[in-house]
Amino acid sequence: MATYVLAEAADSYRVVFSLAELDPGIIDSEVMVADTMDGAPLGDKLGPFFRLVAPHEKRPARWVRMLKSLTVVRATVR
Repeated sequence: MATYVLAEAADSYRVVFSLAELDPGIIDSEVMVADTMDGAPLGDKLGPFFRLVAPHEKRPARWVRMLKSLTVVRATVR
């Protein structure tokens, strides 16, 4: 449980999801990477390429527009 995913946007906005939050065997939720909305390509404000969406969260604070990268990181123990 010491692994997490760092999602970073082109505007340097960054959010973190623990790996457990992304595992449907542990939590009944979903996080998705979208390239369209309502069947149309994302516009420049939301895309232009990808958007990370966590639709079951009460607030969209960890939604990432202009998604640039997803990095899996293993936390180090000191």
